[in-house]
Amino acid sequence: MIRAIRAGGGPQYSQPATETPVARRAVMFVCPRGHDVELIFAADAEAPDAWECPKHGVPSRVWYSDSVDGDAPAVARTGKSHWEQLCSRRSQPELEQLLAERLSELRAGRVSVG
Repeated sequence: MIRAIRAGGGPQYSQPATETPVARRAVMFVCPRGHDVELIFAADAEAPDAWECPKHGVPSRVWYSDSVDGDAPAVARTGKSHWEQLCSRRSQPELEQLLAERLSELRAGRVSVG
């Protein structure tokens, strides 16, 4: 008996899984032009420190690396938070002064939010 199947229809019966999927983790790269690139690597593979941005072709730095499957522990974030970056460039009194200036400009209607 000849069976007719459509092109690309795949197998007509279920196939047993012969291999278990490898553990994976997500690595987020941050482009210097303001967007993120998330890539999936094997959990035991070493991710590079930089990855070429697919949109701009510039090197993107690692922001964080995490487990996708939940079995492997997360790798700590490698980048600084926004607050840590501010504190590394300015002192606390400078930050308070800048905040006061910006709030007075906003209240006076000289700048818009957003």
